[in-house]
Amino acid sequence: MKILVNAFGISSAGGITVLKKTIYEFLENQENQYYIFIFSNQNILNLVKEFNDIENIHFKIYNDYGILFRLLRENLSFLSFVIRNHISLIYNFTGTRQLLIGVPTIVKIQNLLFFTKKLDSIYFDNNKRILWFKQIWLKRFIFGFMLRWSKNLEIQSIHVKEELSNFINVDNKNFFIKNDFFIVQSHVSEPKQYDFNKKITFLYVVGPHFSFPHKNIGDFVKTMVMLFNSGLNFNINITLTYEELKRSGLWDDKLNKMTSFLGYIDSNKRMKTLFRNNVILISTSVTETLGLHVMEATINGVLCIVPNESYSEKVYGNSVLTYNLFDCENLMETIIQLKSYNNSVCHGLILDNQRYICHNENGKYSNSLSIFNDVLKKGKIDV
Repeated sequence: MKILVNAFGISSAGGITVLKKTIYEFLENQENQYYIFIFSNQNILNLVKEFNDIENIHFKIYNDYGILFRLLRENLSFLSFVIRNHISLIYNFTGTRQLLIGVPTIVKIQNLLFFTKKLDSIYFDNNKRILWFKQIWLKRFIFGFMLRWSKNLEIQSIHVKEELSNFINVDNKNFFIKNDFFIVQSHVSEPKQYDFNKKITFLYVVGPHFSFPHKNIGDFVKTMVMLFNSGLNFNINITLTYEELKRSGLWDDKLNKMTSFLGYIDSNKRMKTLFRNNVILISTSVTETLGLHVMEATINGVLCIVPNESYSEKVYGNSVLTYNLFDCENLMETIIQLKSYNNSVCHGLILDNQRYICHNENGKYSNSLSIFNDVLKKGKIDV
């Protein structure tokens, strides 16, 4: 079987992590040939180095000249490539699809940014209608049009289907819920130790799109300033450089002395060193398809605080600590309440979250190849 993997648009740490896991899944069947189309960036080039010597993995690397170039290539160039190479299936990794190619097609939804109603009001309330039109509406129109023509959709959690239902008819779609967070029970760590009489470290993990409204970094920064003013003893680890934050205008220099500006974390090994005793990970995202950073922290035994949104309970379980979006007083209250918990209570919360995530993820498709086979065998043709 020959498969075209359309991974144009992958650049962030989360996307790279999922793509890397998927390629490892491909290696389970050495008879298949995989042609992976990608845009050149440093994270992608590092990934290519890792798999470049494997005979059945073929990378096709292009420069990114914008969405119009991408759509033209995905439709016209792909059509020629499919015919020449007798492609059996197209696996669209980043939400787009082809309209004129008569082979089975799967569309993977990894980004809910364009399909989250709550984001609309955030842009409007902040008088950013032009930015909303550029960042949300245009892509919602383009990607929504493609999804309406798509039959086979791969998602990471059931809440993705629920969000999509606000914009497209989901009743005529085949949904495949895929586990993109590989969990081996032996790799689940014991809960970290928590003594809130000692200094706390707040961990904030975010990628290059941190300044976008949906990442909502303002909740974190404002709350940290409030905690600083209250006299709380804490440190901050953040996966951005000081220069990035300073340029964004979203940072408060009052926090500099207590902050380690880590920049991009390029390895799982390095990331795991951040999951230590007395660490609390805070996530402020308005929407997530999965939130790998929260899942990784939980599996590594760390307490997490996330927004009280529907995706949080569906992905992380109902024992995860939450706060109300855009309410920094509430986030501060959650942290102060957490400080009253002893080590045993913290361990109980972490273990509950770990059990939920393991159970939830193990109930999904574990391998892309299983989805490919189901689509081809059951005749779920998407033309």
